[in-house]
Amino acid sequence: MARRKKYTYHSLETQIKAQSNFPQNRTKTPEEIESEAIKYHKIKKKLQDIDIIEFATDSDYLGLSFKDRPAQEVVLRVLYGLPLDDDQLKIYQKLTKNKEEFEAGIEKEEAVLVCGARSGKSLIASICALYESTRKKWRKCLGKGEFGYAVIISTRQRQSEQIIQANCLRLLQNSPNLKGLIKDSTMSELTLKNNMKIVSSPCVSNSYRGVPIYFLACDEIGHFFTEGPKADSEILGALLPRMSQFYGAKLLLISTPSAKQGSLWNEFEKGFKKHKRLTAQSDSLFMNPLINKEFLAKEKERDLDNYNREFLAEFCEKAEAFLSLELVENALKLAGDLPYKEGNRYFMGIDASGLSGRDKFALAIAHKQGLDVYIDLVKSWDLKDPDLIMKDIEGIAKIYRIKKTTIDRFARGWVENSLKKIGLLVDIRLSLAAIFVNIKSLMLGNRLYLPDNLGIKQSFLNTQSYYGRNNALSIAHERNSAGHSDEADAIATAAFDVIEKKEEELGGIIHYDGSPGNIWVSRNPKSPPVPFNWLHKV
Repeated sequence: MARRKKYTYHSLETQIKAQSNFPQNRTKTPEEIESEAIKYHKIKKKLQDIDIIEFATDSDYLGLSFKDRPAQEVVLRVLYGLPLDDDQLKIYQKLTKNKEEFEAGIEKEEAVLVCGARSGKSLIASICALYESTRKKWRKCLGKGEFGYAVIISTRQRQSEQIIQANCLRLLQNSPNLKGLIKDSTMSELTLKNNMKIVSSPCVSNSYRGVPIYFLACDEIGHFFTEGPKADSEILGALLPRMSQFYGAKLLLISTPSAKQGSLWNEFEKGFKKHKRLTAQSDSLFMNPLINKEFLAKEKERDLDNYNREFLAEFCEKAEAFLSLELVENALKLAGDLPYKEGNRYFMGIDASGLSGRDKFALAIAHKQGLDVYIDLVKSWDLKDPDLIMKDIEGIAKIYRIKKTTIDRFARGWVENSLKKIGLLVDIRLSLAAIFVNIKSLMLGNRLYLPDNLGIKQSFLNTQSYYGRNNALSIAHERNSAGHSDEADAIATAAFDVIEKKEEELGGIIHYDGSPGNIWVSRNPKSPPVPFNWLHKV
């Protein structure tokens, strides 16, 4: 047997230094003791033992932080019956408007979360879907070889795919202890090695009607009605029975609010009185203090009613699709762009973006032929360089011999100055409500000719009408991964200019008081409201 060589210190000084580094020769600091305890706790505590907050925040799992977004942590704590400290209890009371008593230790089976845009609703749904998909308890409710499903339904296919790809898959791939669970993934389906699937689908599909569901989240359910008058109730009616084999299966209804109608409003109204359900309502800034406050201020100035819905999470009185599929399809009559034609007077409308986010910079050219309005050209830019956009606009203006364009009042500033630099005069358009009432009137009179383009069609179908307490009409577009219906706004702006300028030539003045149908023309600036469809009388 080889003998162990004894190490000899060369001097008393080196011997003392070496011995001073031995753990047994000194007392551990409190920090070292705490660090070792945490490390030991992590080793001993397995995935099945951790709670939702540890799962979300531990660096070995999802590694998220709620330090700057405490309200999101409170939602997760309440959902899973975790205790709240005094500060968290105050947040909970604000979220629930003091209509619910906090029940520590009681896990919720349902949640109705009515929150403003960019408040983290989809992230909360993704965290819950991942946590539930790692629980072993669902296996005993499934047959041998059978898959269990966490289903996330959203308003659009692209939105559904983003939830799977950008949230669920990315979080797993970046997790040291969870990335090994991934078995396979597609754009809308994530399969784990434990026979659990996290899937997403747009609300026009009942593709998961026959599968066993242990977790169901309806993302933006308040806007499912855009796909059909009863799309929300039909989805719930089809999928809720598939959860019956799982005891404790979770249902999340999360959305920015729309109108006081539909499943979201109905469940929100009765939610505070329902046992084992969390019902909460919050503005965007309270849920996510990191949101851009300057952006919120601009949105508030742009459209107060829309701001109240989208960011303050307030329900309006009534909402519906502004344009029917039949109306829009009937207007798609042109095979493509129309070239310049001598003798026509052309008008340009612009819907300007801030060159950030998903909004596009859009332009439309229109002219009038008899009583009909033709949209000659529609162009949009998904660019961040304003110089390239302005160069294109300058070229288009020269082709159609246009000296003036119309923008919305929120494009004042660099957009207005840039347009003036390329030789264009600038007018400011009326509200979205005014220009879209005009578009609808043209469609109803079969007087609008649009390019037969899928993007334009979807842009108009994404246009919603909202009515507040005073019955004033407000127009808005649901934000989605494809943008914000920028082409529709540009077309509506150009088409309105065609009609407006015609009336100016006749000496008339256009009036609009914000009420549905209350647009009229007269030669008297103080003319009283006369609600009739003036467009058909031009």
